[in-house]
Amino acid sequence: MKTDTPTLRPLLSDDADTVADIFRDAVLNGTTAHYSEAERIAWVGPKPDPERWRDRVGESVGLMAEVSGDAVGYMTLQAPGHIDLAFVRPAFAGHGIGAELLEALTRIARAGGARAMTSSVSRAARPFFERHGFKVIAEVSIVRRGVALANFDMRKDL
Repeated sequence: MKTDTPTLRPLLSDDADTVADIFRDAVLNGTTAHYSEAERIAWVGPKPDPERWRDRVGESVGLMAEVSGDAVGYMTLQAPGHIDLAFVRPAFAGHGIGAELLEALTRIARAGGARAMTSSVSRAARPFFERHGFKVIAEVSIVRRGVALANFDMRKDL
C-alpha cells in the first residue's frame, strides 16, 4: 500500500478517544509477533479510558500524524528529550509515519536544549528506534495487570 505523505499537527487533549483507539489497534494487532495474546490484553487493559489518555497527552508535547484526514499515529515528548508514547496503526506501519513524527519531535527537543533522546520501548518498537540511532541501555520488565512485559530503555545522543 502506498501511503500519502503524512500531515503532522499538534496532539490535543481532545484527541483522547483517537489516541486510545490507535494505542489499542497498535498493541492488539501490531505486536502479535512480539507478545502473546495474554501479554497484549494485559498491556491494553479491559477497555479504553479516555480520561487517562487525556491526562497523559496533556502532560507532554505531542504530534498526531494524519493521512488523507485520518489519524494514523502519534508520538509525545516529555521535556527535555523523552519520547513517552509512540504508536502507529498497523496498516500504516513501515510507511515513514513514525520517522516523520520522531524527526519533528527531535527538532523540538533540540530547540528545547535536549542533549539526548530517551524512550522506554516495546520489543515491537525496538527495531524502529535502533534504525533511528537509539541504543539499548537496559532491558527492563514492565508489569501491567500482573503480567510482565519485556521492554527496553533506549537512548540517542543528539
